[in-house]
Amino acid sequence: MMKHVPRRIFGLTALYLCIILGIFALQFTSGGSFSYTLGKLRVSGTGVQGGDGSIVPVLPLHVSANGVDFFLDDQNPLVVWTPAGKQHSLEATAIKRDDDSFTVFFADSVSLSFASETRGDVDIISVSASLTQKYQKAALPYKIIRSAKLEKNDSQILVASGQHRYYFPGFPIDAIDRAEIRRLNLTRASPVALYKTWIPVRGLVIEELAGIPAASEAAYRKALERFAAGSLSSFRDSITAGKLTEPLVASYIAEMGRTGMYAAGLESVPESYRSGRARTWQTNTFFNNLEKTTAGMIIKEREDRSLLSRKISEGDLGCFEFPSLVPYLVDRGSSVLLTDLSRLAVALDVSRLTPRQAAGLLEVSMDYSAIASAAENPFSPLVDACERILKDALVRVDDQLYVSRDGTEIDTLLSIQTANILIRYGASLSSRSAWASAGRLLATSLLAFGGDRAVLPAKFALVAGEGNGEKSGIVAKAEQLLDPAEVYPAVMSGNSWYPHALSLSSSLGPGVWAWTSAQSVKAETRTDGSISFTVRFPQGDTHYMVVRGVKPFNRIQIYGMDFRTDPRFESYNSSGYRYNEETSTLYLKMRHKAEIEEVVIWPGAVLKEAPVESASPENPSPVPIPEVEALPAAPAQ
Repeated sequence: MMKHVPRRIFGLTALYLCIILGIFALQFTSGGSFSYTLGKLRVSGTGVQGGDGSIVPVLPLHVSANGVDFFLDDQNPLVVWTPAGKQHSLEATAIKRDDDSFTVFFADSVSLSFASETRGDVDIISVSASLTQKYQKAALPYKIIRSAKLEKNDSQILVASGQHRYYFPGFPIDAIDRAEIRRLNLTRASPVALYKTWIPVRGLVIEELAGIPAASEAAYRKALERFAAGSLSSFRDSITAGKLTEPLVASYIAEMGRTGMYAAGLESVPESYRSGRARTWQTNTFFNNLEKTTAGMIIKEREDRSLLSRKISEGDLGCFEFPSLVPYLVDRGSSVLLTDLSRLAVALDVSRLTPRQAAGLLEVSMDYSAIASAAENPFSPLVDACERILKDALVRVDDQLYVSRDGTEIDTLLSIQTANILIRYGASLSSRSAWASAGRLLATSLLAFGGDRAVLPAKFALVAGEGNGEKSGIVAKAEQLLDPAEVYPAVMSGNSWYPHALSLSSSLGPGVWAWTSAQSVKAETRTDGSISFTVRFPQGDTHYMVVRGVKPFNRIQIYGMDFRTDPRFESYNSSGYRYNEETSTLYLKMRHKAEIEEVVIWPGAVLKEAPVESASPENPSPVPIPEVEALPAAPAQ
């Protein structure tokens, strides 16, 4: 008996070898198996190479995602119907994998494409059919995978997979046993079906806010004017008492300018303050000393960019609270940071966003669309999630509206900043107009607490109501009050008199921007290569402007006359300029003989500066068109 054991072992080994080789041979002749992922899609099957180089699928073929499995096999092929209602089964002839989609081709030029996309916290699987005129409808079989289950919510059936729920908007899931085969019906009229994360509706119905009187444009403008009038009273009292701060002076002169009293505003600021060394770039558009104060601005920019770089690289979502983030990075030529910010959007966990950060991300998305198409905007997919975060954070108390991160406290300044973004967001598309109403109502609700002195509490506490989660009102936290000057730039953000950065990148390219209090500054490159800056400011008044990112030039005209540079240009009773080639900065004094003044520069090698003794503030000498190295000063007016 024992002598047959080796023979038996040898025989069994040979048999197993034949089976294994047979499996390999069968797999080789039938094609290679494949399995890969595309976003949330997992594609698996077998394919062989066709004569034309295409990959021909060998059924079964599976495309699964988030609890559902779209499949094709011999018993469950793709079924199509003609307009007359005749049914056909189509053979799968080829498959194709792209970077972001998977396509199955069938006989008669029919195809099905699958794609995966994530928008914030929402996964979206799209299934699209390409049908010829020969067919009216196609039915793709699918089933619910074993690890998932069906749940009923109101009138629809959801697929529960992991921690999330999913559904087909517009394509109801049949309430049959989970294991049963279902069909996704696609037609020429509706060729695309979406399978997406189901997000329960929470928060306010934004559309209802438009009917509240305090959300109207008229009520909003009235609230701003009331705040501005109260602020001006407070500013005047502070100046009379000698309690001057730079934010107060900047806000005071900006408001005086807005109401047609610019010159009086300048005169009422004490000379000791105007000529003092405490001033910075925050008021240099009114009081000169551009070169020294701009040096401080440049240092502050370096600090801000360093902070932003660290936040973006670390994934700190606080970067979205930085005002006008995208224009800031474009104007400073920070293309690397802008690229890093785009990468941050791809991996961003929206559940970590605060309401203020969600609003900031909406602002970033709007601004990014100015430098890239909608398809290339990495922030567009996050917009819906940001809207939901903001809806959840909005608290309505009667006909007032507030925004709170935790449902217990309101931050006044953050709320005003959020309101400004929502107003702009609502104005960007007609379909978003309800958000503008929400923004206006946020602002009017808070500004109502300012009184006739425009003094607002820094924070409010929400008072719980009788119902679960309801709020009956808010109570001011009196321990900290905001000076009107702290809030003025946010509340009166549309007041161009307040010193502000103005991007010129759209007309002159990235890196060019102005620091100004002018009512408007427009720039263009003319046909002869010269660059024109058109500045609007009241006739007879003087202001100062800094233009950053200006390349070297060898000729400049103001009032249509050639000017030369002079270190004492600010002291003349005329317009003038100075240029710093090292920092690419043009400093301008603008004394307006007309409301619209034009400054024109011709790019080229910088002219040498003339000796300062060639002219004086009292007697600047006139100039012909320059053919010499240095130009005399412009004539006094």
